[in-house]
Amino acid sequence: MTTAIQIGLLLPLLMGGAGRDATEHVRIERLSDRALLAYWIGTGRCNLTAIQSQKGLAIIDTEMSPRIMAPIKERIEREFGRRDWAYVINTHAHMHHAGGNCLFKDAVVVGHANLPDDMQWLINRQTDPVRKRQTLDNAERTLQTLQDNMRQFGGNRANARMIRGETRFWRLFIQDMQEGHEIVKPTLTFADRHTLDLGDVTLEMVFYGKGHSPSDIVIYIPQEKLLVTGAIAYQRDHLPEIGEQSQMEDVQRFLAVLDEFIAPDVPIRRIIPSHSTPLQKKDLVPIRAYYQRLLAGVRAAQREGLTLEQASQRLVQSREFRTYLEPPPGHWLYRGHNRNLRNLWRICLDEAQQSTTQAKD
Repeated sequence: MTTAIQIGLLLPLLMGGAGRDATEHVRIERLSDRALLAYWIGTGRCNLTAIQSQKGLAIIDTEMSPRIMAPIKERIEREFGRRDWAYVINTHAHMHHAGGNCLFKDAVVVGHANLPDDMQWLINRQTDPVRKRQTLDNAERTLQTLQDNMRQFGGNRANARMIRGETRFWRLFIQDMQEGHEIVKPTLTFADRHTLDLGDVTLEMVFYGKGHSPSDIVIYIPQEKLLVTGAIAYQRDHLPEIGEQSQMEDVQRFLAVLDEFIAPDVPIRRIIPSHSTPLQKKDLVPIRAYYQRLLAGVRAAQREGLTLEQASQRLVQSREFRTYLEPPPGHWLYRGHNRNLRNLWRICLDEAQQSTTQAKD
């Protein structure tokens, strides 16, 4: 049953252009004969990577909801000239990455062992009245902002095209949220790494560690010299994350996985991040350097008996980690470096305490 919401100006927005083909807002970028990127036009671009193989089609991530994913799926099928979907791979469970799984009825959904629990919030968002109301309210505000932007910036053709695309995106999402849609969790999970053999191509999936989310993975496609990083290499100059759920084993894993793919004997032609144009292998280097330098700085500060506040004054982002700029207030990564520092401080204290306990035993 569809739930009515009071959205004022949203009603004509929902009515306007209802008969237009949503595929006009989808862009396809060919990477090779068997690999492509697909994404919705807008400021929130999310790269979905599709691969065709001898054993069927595979897609990495499935956008926010089925109505958004459907025209993307259609464009990919049109581009490849086939519909035999074999696998869906979710890099993690945040907004743009697992909401359209239900469209791939015959495909095996693959992800890390933490992914099923990580996806539960997608179900709760629909079934909990308060969360659902908050989600719809946020979408309303986004559409109002887009309407304001069209009045201010819509005179430029490129801007107008992007705003129209993003407006359609949020209309479709609201419709899915109002009516409800199926959340499909993975049926094939792994703890460390797993390789899918698709005949002429392999997809090597590696758990990155709990950082941006509890279920972060990267996917290496050696035949394409392609590394899909999800939210790890999110976009160039995007601050790496150390989450509330991270432990020392995760931080060490970040470094080990990055070392694996930075190694000169691993050929990588392109890196596909979640939310920007493709990156290069060299863009992994500052991510690793950030983790290593911050870890060394925190350990040194604790050895010297400094407080967290004193360590924060020493490890200032704008001075010590200039590769990464501080996002403006309101951005979800605003003061992200301070959160990373606080989380790593706790992790290192836990490590020291464990070492002391083990020494006593």
